[in-house]
This record gives sequence, C-alpha cells and structure tokens, in this order.
Amino acid sequence: MNFSEIKSAVSHLKKTTKCGHCDQKYKDADISVIASTQKEALFEMRCPKCDGSSIVTVFQTTNEETVEELEVQYREHHKIEDKISENDVLDIKNFLTKFDGNFKKIFTKEQ
Repeated sequence: MNFSEIKSAVSHLKKTTKCGHCDQKYKDADISVIASTQKEALFEMRCPKCDGSSIVTVFQTTNEETVEELEVQYREHHKIEDKISENDVLDIKNFLTKFDGNFKKIFTKEQ
C-alpha cells in the first residue's frame, strides 16, 4: 500500500472502530503501521484511555474483487491450508510460550 492508501485506511479505521475494552474512539496518533505489502497492511491501535492494544489487518480491494477472491489470493500467497495439523498446534504453542508481546520486533528487521 502506498502512503495515500495507508492514510485512507487509517481514516476508515478511525471512523469504523473503537477500543474493544472501553469503547474509546481512536485518533491518528493512536494508530501505527506495523507492516505493509502491495495489497494489505497491519496496524496496531493503542487506546489513549485504557492503553488496550488491538492488531488489525486491512486489505485493499478493487471494484472487481470480492472479499472471497481476496481471501483465496491471501491463502495462496501465504500458503495457508484449510486443515490444522497437530504440528501446527504445537508450533503455535511453542511460539506463544516464548513470545514477549513485541509485534514490532516480529515484523521489522530490528532484532
């Protein structure tokens, strides 16, 4: 997503979302871009009132694309299968055991 598309996504998030913990509306300063690709962006929204945090993925569509088509493209691009294996469950369990909550560290080159 380019800058104007991200700006548009932030504007849409401000209009359509509020904190899931205390219903506070978000302002520009409360929304951070964590990562972005050509058609999607990952945002962190931190509540100024209760300091609650939410992670949101925004997909950019064209008039011709449906949500279902975007989902298929996303699954193909990220090689997501419909079935969850026992190893998938163990992998996420191991990840969450070690995860410190720092999403920015995961999605940036800074380690």
